[in-house]
Amino acid sequence: MPKALIVKPAAWIGALALSVALGVVVVGYGLLLPGLDPAGALVDHNLALALAAPLNLRLANVLLVACVVVALAIHRWQPSRVATALTLLLAGAALAHRLLAPRVNDAWSRVDAVARRPEDALARAESLADVQLLALAVIAGLVVVIIGMTARHREPAPRDT
Repeated sequence: MPKALIVKPAAWIGALALSVALGVVVVGYGLLLPGLDPAGALVDHNLALALAAPLNLRLANVLLVACVVVALAIHRWQPSRVATALTLLLAGAALAHRLLAPRVNDAWSRVDAVARRPEDALARAESLADVQLLALAVIAGLVVVIIGMTARHREPAPRDT
């Protein structure tokens, strides 16, 4: 088998976990959850929020597992301190996002989103949702940076002496 086709198992596992993390952010949070927003008169905003809550929590779980797997695999796959630091930041952001997801769901469950009442609970739910969106943006940015770093990394060619 040609040497160029041999890939470390950590690289396969890390690439798969990065793909899952990027897929959760793009497909799960970019398509599925916004797709539950009320488009017509059949589903109101409160029902859409109630339907999105378990999906939000499940996506946060999958994202956390994928980011932890990347953090565990990166040392053997990409022997760089910068890559290790970025994956630890990624795992921390995913953990913060996971811990924030039930609080966001609980905050939205205490609000009547159609009537936009009570106002203090609505403000709290919106601020928590903004923090969760910021955590997702950080996660997406870190995943893209790590993918770029791993794509640029080349194994040094063996020298013939």
